[in-house]
Amino acid sequence: MDETRKAVLEELARLLAKAWPDPANRVRIERDMFPHNREEAYFVQDGMHRLLGGAVSGWKVGATSQKMRELDGHDDVIPGRIFASRTFFGARHRLPIDQFPNAQAEAEFAFRLLSSPELRQIAWAAEEMVNMMILHPAIELIGNRFFVNEMSNAENSLLTIADNGGGIGFVFGDPVADWHDIDFQYHQINLTVGNCNPAENFLGDMRCSPAQAAADLVNHLASRGEVLAAGDFISTGAATVPQPFAAGDAVAADFGEIGRIKLQF
Repeated sequence: MDETRKAVLEELARLLAKAWPDPANRVRIERDMFPHNREEAYFVQDGMHRLLGGAVSGWKVGATSQKMRELDGHDDVIPGRIFASRTFFGARHRLPIDQFPNAQAEAEFAFRLLSSPELRQIAWAAEEMVNMMILHPAIELIGNRFFVNEMSNAENSLLTIADNGGGIGFVFGDPVADWHDIDFQYHQINLTVGNCNPAENFLGDMRCSPAQAAADLVNHLASRGEVLAAGDFISTGAATVPQPFAAGDAVAADFGEIGRIKLQF
């Protein structure tokens, strides 16, 4: 990485970390602070984490299907940490809206690792990950801590990576031990906010294979010297169109045989 860029990127990490505890006050990012490439975006993401100093309960990964990447203008997956301070376990929660202003909810398939995919020379395969994970239905609460005047799709990708992959919080439902026969690419989820119509599902080639997404994330993190531990969570990208919510709203995700999650804000 160009050493002359580090001061600018460190300042971007500082601004994003400063906005984390007060997400209603997003920071303006000027064009000269935009990351130029993924290396710079990961540098900012890691710097934001160091400044926050909080524990991590796992990692999320977005843009996990080729079709979604084509539609949204991403050239690869969009990873981000899942911070323990914004991680919730169980099927029902009342959550403070001040932690999630202007956020959106999306349903996802997530997993908890039963063992660690250790660093090694050979890439991890989806078939190996299947035997190392237990399924959890999940809702991700997404949003950004920045705003800009304008940006291209490529610039949006890099800024989203820098801003922790656009992640704010996660809710993991009850575990599902018997999940290996589920057809994830066509499994219907009913995600609603209040009395609004259910969110559209991403189906078929719009959805990833969750085990492949997990393997892709593990291999990506290995390239950055990061290794996941047993007990860490992996979430594998949006299975529904994200839905906005506000104070007083109930957000409900019915995954059918997989389980249900209900949130009140």
